[in-house]
Amino acid sequence: MTSNLTGTAEDAIGSAEAWRAAGSLVVHKMLGELSYERLLEPEAAGEPGGDGHRPWRLTLPGDVRYEFRARRGAFDSWCVAAGSATRAAGDNAPESAEDPRALLVDARAVLGLGGLRLADVLAELTATVTNEATRIAAAPTAARLSTMDYNLADGYLTGHPRLVLNKGRIGFSAADRERYSPEAGADVVLRWFAVHRDHAQFRCVDGLSAEELLADELDDEQRAEFTEVISDAGADPAEYLLVPVHPWQADEIVGTLYAGELATGALIDLGPGWDHYRPHQTVRTLANVGRPQRRDVKTAVSVRNTLVYRGLNSAATLAGPAITAWLKAIDAADPVLSKEYRFELLGEVASVSVRHPVFGALEELPYRFHETLGALWREPLLARIADGEQALSFAALPYRGPDGESVLAELIGRSGLGAEDWCGRVVDLLLTPLLRWLLRYGVGFCPHGQNLVLVVDSSGVPLRVAIKDFAQGVDLLDEDLDCYWSMAPEASAEMLRWPAHLLAQSLFSSVFSGQLRFWAEILLDDLGLPRGRFWALVREVVTRFRDENQDLSARFDACRLFAPEVERVTLNREHLAGKGFDKVERDDEFDVRWGTVPNPLHAPDPGGAW
Repeated sequence: MTSNLTGTAEDAIGSAEAWRAAGSLVVHKMLGELSYERLLEPEAAGEPGGDGHRPWRLTLPGDVRYEFRARRGAFDSWCVAAGSATRAAGDNAPESAEDPRALLVDARAVLGLGGLRLADVLAELTATVTNEATRIAAAPTAARLSTMDYNLADGYLTGHPRLVLNKGRIGFSAADRERYSPEAGADVVLRWFAVHRDHAQFRCVDGLSAEELLADELDDEQRAEFTEVISDAGADPAEYLLVPVHPWQADEIVGTLYAGELATGALIDLGPGWDHYRPHQTVRTLANVGRPQRRDVKTAVSVRNTLVYRGLNSAATLAGPAITAWLKAIDAADPVLSKEYRFELLGEVASVSVRHPVFGALEELPYRFHETLGALWREPLLARIADGEQALSFAALPYRGPDGESVLAELIGRSGLGAEDWCGRVVDLLLTPLLRWLLRYGVGFCPHGQNLVLVVDSSGVPLRVAIKDFAQGVDLLDEDLDCYWSMAPEASAEMLRWPAHLLAQSLFSSVFSGQLRFWAEILLDDLGLPRGRFWALVREVVTRFRDENQDLSARFDACRLFAPEVERVTLNREHLAGKGFDKVERDDEFDVRWGTVPNPLHAPDPGGAW
């Protein structure tokens, strides 16, 4: 009995330390990102130190003061020194700021939060800190993470770099978190359902069929069992499509919203599959860890995480294979993409979508009621990785382990290239293909950290980049390019059209501001690479592309990549407002934008920040 009590006390101590560490991490992120979005307005409280950080003071209602150290970076951003923030109320002495809930409550009037919305944000913030604490309690070193299986590493990542409430997963209980969150490190077993063809549609790329897909993804014995279950229900197996369903979705959504269809046999519960999967940070995308040669599965999970509910839009899901086929045809015909850069397209090769017979017919319902059941099968990354190669999510590169070391510094040190050479290679491998897709083919991907993969050799030398998530992550120019005519109608109908400067926002939001501004600060702190030199490498790649593709100069200029200022992307403003969660249509803009900021691609900063 004594032994058990001691163990419980040690667990509590560990849990308390992890909670405080997670809380401190989120507090400092809040101060930086909410100040960047001009939701908070700190004032300088001293001169910069040798590391470029200067003291700042944030005064909030109720005579509450937060003080911290930070330096300003590209895009008018804030890099807040870890552990530097303190909170003081009235005449009380300052204390270390470790509870983001206190900061949210202190700033609620400034942030425009009250009543139900304040409660909702507090709940989502608490869930985010809880998931971060779980991650921190088992956090590996950067050296270990950098060599970890790609599909397991997601459980140790900090989530969206800009959104403060990035692991809220509204809808998950504490037990769900232990079962289904990537931080839990637990395998997920999918549930399978048979859906009558009157309510479901299947799509796939040429050379694949529903029968061939199931032969690849299920053992013969399991397929036979499923067929027997359908027959025992008095139904004809030929009249049904099979759909893998996330177990949370099966219990919370299928078991409730589809209760009538389950009762009447329009849906038949086939039971659990045999394979074991691990969730990526998005929760709904699952990688097969028991049979890694089998495809990743993207499922509908109707929890709200970050800005949207994580269901699957029917039209986009069904268009996924056609979009993949179109992109791959362009890639195969372009030796720069397919041979010189080997820019990998991890395609969505098959999909199934189910239309609810009642909810699906009511167009005025919020979008989440139309995205409740479906699946996409994506080519597995590990099938593209050769012996001696390592795949890392771009979201893993800024990771810092408990020893303070970053994955970026670990890879660079291991490669023997030096920071400038290594970064120059990665920036070229990433930006040149993305610019070619954008400017020659009018294709704008959504290249955020979770969608991008860096492939390195055993020494950490960059080799190539891969990208995924096409069904709802590819948009087009609002003009008629010749290559658009080869696209299947269902793909063309689903892809949004944008003016050039807005399509280019995919690069500014997801790459330049969404990733590289964070890299610049890490590389300065860890390896002493001047931020101005890092951004010069970025400008050099973009400038070289323009110089080598003079036939695209008009479109390049229309994208305004070298404009003096660009619009500030304000994801947290949108999230805190909470006005879009129950809208009928999903977000039809790249991002919410508020004001402008200097563009580091335009020219070097005289102060050396870019």
